[in-house]
Amino acid sequence: MALEDLYRNDGMEYLTKRRDEIVTKVHLPPNVEGRRSTYWKLRRRGSFDFPVLSVAASVRFAEAGSREPGAVASGAVVREARVVLGAVASRPLIVPESATLVGQRLTDDVIEAFAEKAARLAKPLDNTDFELGWRKKVAKSYVVGALKELRVGG
Repeated sequence: MALEDLYRNDGMEYLTKRRDEIVTKVHLPPNVEGRRSTYWKLRRRGSFDFPVLSVAASVRFAEAGSREPGAVASGAVVREARVVLGAVASRPLIVPESATLVGQRLTDDVIEAFAEKAARLAKPLDNTDFELGWRKKVAKSYVVGALKELRVGG
């Protein structure tokens, strides 16, 4: 089962697994040359606190060449992209506009336009003391930060 199929858009019954089922294994795809990923988490306290907003981003660049493992040429073209927003809905949200990054370089303009679209999907629940509107605004900043981290030179 794909991870996104484990969740449903229901705040009370948010998992598709039955009460008598348990997850025993998680399979991660092997790392591919040119792929970089990051996870940004907004929380009230340190690392053990639940996120009130999160952004997971994975990008594979077309230019990997013979550079060091994990290194990507400045100005490399995006070959694959996936961005997921967390804690801004009743389930993790895969940003469908991630496909629009393919074939482009992660310039400031491209990142800014994408982050604007991604942040529109964020509909935070009233489950924290942070203001809903503020969390929605921060979603854009976190998407921008995550994608800038993935390109060389930040």
